Amino acid sequence: MIEQPAFGRRLRQLRVQRGLSQSELAGDEVSASYVSRVESGRRSPNELIAAFFARRLDVPLEALTSPDSQGDVGQRSRRLDIAGRLLEARALRKDGEFADAAELLRGIGAAATGQTDEDVLWEATWELADVLRELGDTAEEHTVLTGLAETALSQETPRLAARVGTALAENLRRQGRLGEAVRTAEHAVSVTVTLPLTAHERVRAMLTLINSYGDSGELANMASLAATLQEIAEDIPSRQLRGQVYWAVGSARFLCNRPQEAVQLHERAFDSLRPEANLAAWARLCRASAALRLEHDTSDDATGAAAALLVRARQALELVGRADDLAELMLAEAQLELRRGRPKEVLRLTAAVRDGEGELPLAALGQCHLLSARAHALAGDTAAAGDSYRHAAEVLDRAGAYRKSSEAWRQLSELLAAGPE
Repeated sequence: MIEQPAFGRRLRQLRVQRGLSQSELAGDEVSASYVSRVESGRRSPNELIAAFFARRLDVPLEALTSPDSQGDVGQRSRRLDIAGRLLEARALRKDGEFADAAELLRGIGAAATGQTDEDVLWEATWELADVLRELGDTAEEHTVLTGLAETALSQETPRLAARVGTALAENLRRQGRLGEAVRTAEHAVSVTVTLPLTAHERVRAMLTLINSYGDSGELANMASLAATLQEIAEDIPSRQLRGQVYWAVGSARFLCNRPQEAVQLHERAFDSLRPEANLAAWARLCRASAALRLEHDTSDDATGAAAALLVRARQALELVGRADDLAELMLAEAQLELRRGRPKEVLRLTAAVRDGEGELPLAALGQCHLLSARAHALAGDTAAAGDSYRHAAEVLDRAGAYRKSSEAWRQLSELLAAGPE
């Protein structure tokens, strides 16, 4: 007797245990989509097809058709226990108890022993990666995400594969491994081609890719992707995601030396990213927009606008920011002090960033040395400026930020050519 959805659950469990994809199980007899419908309980196979599945899995037909009430009860009890622990971990995270939430989520992995628990285990592991990001534990987050990418659910489901790939690319960006970040983000985009262009996972993957292109200096690729995102921006259902798109496209315009258009796009981003909806994202936009205006717009208006944005960013990030947020904020504030011609303040801020808690990403460390070099040069200390330019160029080169590395080498060359005044 074939009863759904029990038959589908057992079929999926045995298939995953044997490491088979839906296509491999289907063979030439049925389609992979038919297997998917059977496993989900939406289609009930006849006796001949059921026997075919049993032969492919090398099990007696009874392994698929016989009821296992005791096993089902045990499985249900275990899943309810895991779900309860997952809810507890989320409550701890909401209360800001990130370390306790991470410890509880790690324990869920040991509890989810059966293949039938793979969906709740995937969800708990995804939650763990998110909590580790909040804790700033980049190394363990990378390990967790790499393992998650290798699970059957991630490999078989484009949306899940894209989510994991996008998070992994973001992790690599924070580590300063920009070349790997670009390749990982490109793969995340490639697995979403079957999804609608405005699907959340597809847009998120493209956002990570455009940011990775910008960090690594691949400006032509960045500009092309920015044009695609701008075309679909107004069709994106999520207001917050639409704001992220305008943010990324505006940043791309800054890097392509189109500051007026960039400012307009960032203003659209502010219209969507309201502080009452997501204070942290709004504050990061304030900080990023200020830094880009200071770097790429030489007008006096840009200085005043950037100063106002940084005041707002500091007020918010002191409440909700992580250590890396505050470090990037101080680097933006150092840019402002450099624009104002205050080298001592620049050196004070960059020293505070280097001496702060946690390990700086290579790209941020390189930017820190670059700002220090410009401050030393402004103060007339050519020797200190030369050393800082060299440090900046070497660190940015290791980070894969080749455009900024070339800029540091160029400014060092100009400094040495000018000689002592």
